[in-house]
Amino acid sequence: MKASFVLVGVSFLGLGSVAAYEYPLQFTPNPGYRNLVVAGYSFDNNGSEVVGTCSYITVSGTTGGKGGGTHTATKTYSQTCRWDLYGNLISVDPSGAPAEPTTYSKEGTQVIYATNANGDTTGADSQLPGRGFVNTPGPHYTWLTPMSNAVLHQFVYTLSFALKSDGDSPVNISGVTPSALYGVVSLKSSTCNGEINVGDECSITVTYDPTAFTSSTGLVADTLRIDLTSDAGEPHDFVQALKVVLASKEN
Repeated sequence: MKASFVLVGVSFLGLGSVAAYEYPLQFTPNPGYRNLVVAGYSFDNNGSEVVGTCSYITVSGTTGGKGGGTHTATKTYSQTCRWDLYGNLISVDPSGAPAEPTTYSKEGTQVIYATNANGDTTGADSQLPGRGFVNTPGPHYTWLTPMSNAVLHQFVYTLSFALKSDGDSPVNISGVTPSALYGVVSLKSSTCNGEINVGDECSITVTYDPTAFTSSTGLVADTLRIDLTSDAGEPHDFVQALKVVLASKEN
């Protein structure tokens, strides 16, 4: 049996023209970290890399020893990080962190520390998980289809996903790869090929087959992915959690 539907969502893209897109500065600290500070403080001499801090501490505890009790040890990671203009981490220097510079300006939740000749800006944004950001003009896309959890049944589904080119220049998409942890997924059709002009939308249609699932609980948790290859600086692929209700366990 086959089922077909389109997952539809609404994207709030903001009003007015956008001079650049905000990319978070990527950084993953060690497990058990505390007091993480990630921020872009400056651009290098060529204006092509962001330089800033990616510093934090870790606290570990041991029990026992002379006199008993718990002893804690704190390790400080005072580090300088470098990122490209799309927020991708380039390098980590553990020899120390740069001093926080004077604030260049403030815009909403953003504290801007530096700008370059192209008008890119970098600093910290309290709304971002890691706080650090770089604003860079360039291609970008946003998924219009929500990535909320979905409950499916044990049918073969045809699923459609939409995205919008919303950067400062067209986005070029060279590859679309659907996959799932357990289900069988195949690409049925796609209009997300080649150059997608700013403001245009495109769609990807896949088939998803969970009919071979078995489980003593009558439920199988799966994850559906749509991975894109494009010239957008920050990859943000579609990821959706699925719960499949098996036919033999339905009420």
